[in-house]
Amino acid sequence: MPYLDSSSFLTIFVSAALVILFGAAYAGTFTMIKIERLRDYMMPLAYSFWGLQTYSLWVLSVHIKSDPFTQKVLMGAMVGYLIFPHIVYFLVQRTHDACESPESH
Repeated sequence: MPYLDSSSFLTIFVSAALVILFGAAYAGTFTMIKIERLRDYMMPLAYSFWGLQTYSLWVLSVHIKSDPFTQKVLMGAMVGYLIFPHIVYFLVQRTHDACESPESH
């Protein structure tokens, strides 16, 4: 691993913290919308949290001097983080519908 500049410490620390905070905000906002505690028109807010998280992760990867392959893998993981809650909600909804249908009793 290449030597990290001490002048980048604050940027690394803040961007790492923002990855965590924006990730929690995305997951929380998405969940609150899906359980109908927030209105559907708030979904762009959840996606903006995801975008900010992705940008923060990219900044972090640049400042810790990740190689280009690792940066691509991290961005691929972020695409997965965008899609995964949709898959989970879909599966939960289908399971709920199957268990609540009259044919299942």
